[in-house]
Amino acid sequence: MVNITAFGEGRCTDTSFWMKWHWLPMWRMLGSTGRINFDYHPYGIKTTCVDSDDGDDVKCECHHGERECLLNQLQACVIEALPNFEEYMEIVTCIQGKQNITMASEACFEGPTKLDRTKMMECAQSRHGRKLFSDQENLVSQIAPEMDWVPWILINGKRYKEAEEDLWQFLCDKFIDPRPIHCPKKIVY
Repeated sequence: MVNITAFGEGRCTDTSFWMKWHWLPMWRMLGSTGRINFDYHPYGIKTTCVDSDDGDDVKCECHHGERECLLNQLQACVIEALPNFEEYMEIVTCIQGKQNITMASEACFEGPTKLDRTKMMECAQSRHGRKLFSDQENLVSQIAPEMDWVPWILINGKRYKEAEEDLWQFLCDKFIDPRPIHCPKKIVY
């Protein structure tokens, strides 16, 4: 079993590119093997969250501004509602990189989905959503304290920069043995 943990920011172009061109295609190719476990955490660099003096709220600042915090909070709410990666990955990927949470909710909660758009929007804009997002900071300090870039990819607990560049090929070459038929024939890593 290969355990992948990734951190990213809702408005980061590098995270958006990685999710669209590496994360999702890798899952579509290798997800059926049953040998990959994935966790995504919407939290990045230059993010700070602090509890209010009275403890009734949380205030967060994000690398790419308030819209990014709201997108991250929306992703955190989706992940809480659908804790199984296979259920949340398509929606979290859809949210990624949108201009704002209104556009994200209109695009990502249409059609057959297990989530109610109104409830997800309320969560993202609430203290609960901010707290879900801010709680990611504890995880970063525990498993990725040196994080200075997103997407930050850990495979079996270790960061691999190569996983940002070609996740599918890297997994096939280094971690999935025996090599599935879905993998590229050529070995690069």
